[in-house]
Amino acid sequence: MKVFHSVRARIILISTILLLFFLIVYTTTVWTVANSYALLNTSQNISFSLSLVTNEIAGNLDDVRALATRVSIDNELKYYLDYSKDNLNSYYDSFENMIQSNPAYNVIDRFIVADSSCSHFLQTGGTTLSYGQPLRKDYFLQEISHIEQDSNYSGIFFSDLAYRNYQVIGCKMPIIDFNNGLTIGFVYASINIDALLKNLYSYQKLNDADLYISFSGSNYKVEDGRLLSTSSVPSLTLKPILANETSKVYKSNTGRYILSIDNESDNFMVTLVFDSPSLIGNSSTAPLIFLAILIGVAILLIVVVLSTYLNKVLYGPVKKLSKRIERIQKSDFSLDDTINTDDEFGIIGRGINKLSSEVTTLMDRRVEDERKKLELEYRMLSSQIDPHFLYNTFNAIKWMAKIQKADGISEMITSLSRIMKNISKRDENIVTLAEELSFIDDYLVIMKYRYGNTISYYRSVDEGCERIMLPRFCLQPLIENAIFHGIEPKGTGAVAIIAREYDEHYTIMIADNGVGFDPENAEEKKDGMFKNIGLENIRQRLRHAYADDVSFTISSRIGIETRCMIRIRKRERMDELQSHNSR
Repeated sequence: MKVFHSVRARIILISTILLLFFLIVYTTTVWTVANSYALLNTSQNISFSLSLVTNEIAGNLDDVRALATRVSIDNELKYYLDYSKDNLNSYYDSFENMIQSNPAYNVIDRFIVADSSCSHFLQTGGTTLSYGQPLRKDYFLQEISHIEQDSNYSGIFFSDLAYRNYQVIGCKMPIIDFNNGLTIGFVYASINIDALLKNLYSYQKLNDADLYISFSGSNYKVEDGRLLSTSSVPSLTLKPILANETSKVYKSNTGRYILSIDNESDNFMVTLVFDSPSLIGNSSTAPLIFLAILIGVAILLIVVVLSTYLNKVLYGPVKKLSKRIERIQKSDFSLDDTINTDDEFGIIGRGINKLSSEVTTLMDRRVEDERKKLELEYRMLSSQIDPHFLYNTFNAIKWMAKIQKADGISEMITSLSRIMKNISKRDENIVTLAEELSFIDDYLVIMKYRYGNTISYYRSVDEGCERIMLPRFCLQPLIENAIFHGIEPKGTGAVAIIAREYDEHYTIMIADNGVGFDPENAEEKKDGMFKNIGLENIRQRLRHAYADDVSFTISSRIGIETRCMIRIRKRERMDELQSHNSR
């Protein structure tokens, strides 16, 4: 739409989009934070109050087990079971005092001591004893059959020793004579479930909340103050969203929340399933929601004010600049002082005025640049004539020397001509070792005439080494250094080039028997034919050609010799360079 092509329309549109974006992000963030805060607050309150109840239950279970342990190790009881079973009732007063003094006495249904044959008994407990059946061996054995392992609690079951239909959990513990290791009796304690869970039944649950209990592998749901067996409790395999040392809060797939309080010592777990707390009317989140509304209104006002301000400070100057550009398009290059303001738009306005006043100058400059370009091209063409003129001059001198039978001058001119021709080949960066050695041969011809018989030259190159690819002029500076800085100071000497081929690499060595030098203290000299090609330059060019497949080392012994060694591994890089050179 054309209405959005103007800056003003774009400012309004962008401001509106930003406002909506910030409001959506802000509202979502506030709602998420408030919901998390309400969930955290509700979960902590429920967890705290429910933990008090479950800790009391766990404490009673621990007290009953500790009481059973205390009775099972009492020496007086062991005496009666070992030597005077018929007088076991004489232990009753001590036995009853021990039971009644326990903090968990109010939840104990009955506490029984029996000999190993289950023929002699002592029994005490709460008021439910009056509703019990006579204590006989068959009833007792049926009662303890619900307990799978000594010293642990059974699951919840209906007591076989009671006439009334109430639920208990039992704990059986052996009485052991430590002198011979024999079991001489049993201690059995049953806990009345209604007495144990009385406070849990009366626990004030949230609206529509469900309470589950898991004990010794069995699951129950609390309804109307009773335990109803159920196949399972809500799944706790999800990652908890809140957790502490004893309780965890999970979110189920149905959107409800699951609070789990676990007592691992008694395999006892309480699970509460409740709905997400409401944010509306929640006193804990009301201040947060009110503050969020205030901040939202503030954001709205800020965006409106910002939109108005941007429309004023941006649209006006932009409109002036656009009119000025339209006049320039119509070839009106006169100055406009109204766009020379003190802000950033003024910088643009002054630039436009300067641009319009310099258009003619720029056009003249362009014409001058074109003229200089043509002149440069002419000079480049002229420079290409000079090498050919030198070759022709050297050939004329060579033939004049032959006519005058000056063979030495002819040989030097021939070598110098080939050197100049080689140097002029700037487009060939990589050459074979054979080509590099040919250049060195020409160079050494001139050096021999200069130094006479004071310089000897030795070359030994394996046939397979001649195809090695090297950067141009990487060996000549080494030969030049050997002559100027090794042999010349000594007065006489020899320089050698030795190239060898091995299974996995090539080696090229340039050696001389000159004065030598200390590699650590030596300063690199660049005063030969190629003043910019020093040892570091040679090393860099070799590494550029072969990367990590090449090494360049120098060793020297003062007064004896200097050796420069190039070692090149046979890799695909060698084939690439050869293929490139052939093209």
